[in-house]
Order: sequence, then C-alpha cells, then structure tokens
Amino acid sequence: MINPAEDIVNIWLQEFKGHFVKQNIVLRQEKRIINNKNIYGGKGKEVDFLSTDGKSYYWIEVSVSVNPYLPRKSIRRQEITKAALNKFEIKKEILLKKRFGGHAYKKWFVYSPRLFTKKSNEEAIYIKALNKKGIKAISFKVVLDEVFTKLDYMGLDSPRQYLYLLKKFGYKIV
Repeated sequence: MINPAEDIVNIWLQEFKGHFVKQNIVLRQEKRIINNKNIYGGKGKEVDFLSTDGKSYYWIEVSVSVNPYLPRKSIRRQEITKAALNKFEIKKEILLKKRFGGHAYKKWFVYSPRLFTKKSNEEAIYIKALNKKGIKAISFKVVLDEVFTKLDYMGLDSPRQYLYLLKKFGYKIV
C-alpha cells in the first residue's frame, strides 16, 4: 500500500539528512513448532525505515493522518503516547538486532501534528514523554515544510514530481 507521508519522509531522510535508507522492512516472526510442524506466524512485524548517515543508525516510524483517530480528551495524551511507544516495541527491536546485527538505533517517530489542538501544550508534553523513552519526536509538518521549501528538482519518483509541480505552480504549505 502506498503511504504518501512515508514517501515524503523517505525524501527528507535521503535528500536533506543525507541518510542511506531501507524502507518497509518486514521482520518475519520466529519459527514455532506446533504438532511437529514448523509454523511461521504470518507476515510479522514491519519497521517503516532503517537508515544510516554513515555514523549512526536510525529506526524511524511514521504515523501521519490528516484525520487521526482521537480518543476522548481525558485519555488522549496517554493513548497516543502508548500508540507511539508500541511502534518501538521490544519484540521488534530483538528481531531487528537478529536480522541486522547489534546496532544501537537512534529512534525517531514522525507524528501527525493534527493530534493536538493549537491552544494547548499537549504537543510539548507528548514530545517530552517520547524523549524520556529515548525517542525523538518529529512533527510531519517540519518534515513537509523542509522538503517542500528545499526541493529544487522534479526527480523520477512520483512524490518528488508532485511536490515540485505544486511548488512551481505557486502552492504554499500553510
């Protein structure tokens, strides 16, 4: 399935962060033996991005929606924080280390700024909660603004072409 937000994050990582990127990595679940048969538990977990800038390794997850599901206000912050932390669950980390070696990954989470109202400090509290767990929270608006502002060629892939055309036709990111 095509995810435009992930495609834009991919451009951002490659073009503006200088990362070598591997996208949509499926981590097959461990083999289990049931009734003397090897059973694999389906497709397994997926990691949105692994990347490197040549010095450090990064594990990046993206969760962006124009109209995100928002739990009721009294539990919203806890629920959206829990959802972000679940993207970096320990089981995924174990499978990553088995498959790609024991790298220490810097964890980045690209989130939808639409999760928060502009009149509150919910977003700052959310960022602080993720930082305490070793996850750098990055607003998709920051990513999109940088890509849209700095992209100066059309490219061969669709996301770059769309963004470049919008830019050339005078559209602005609000």
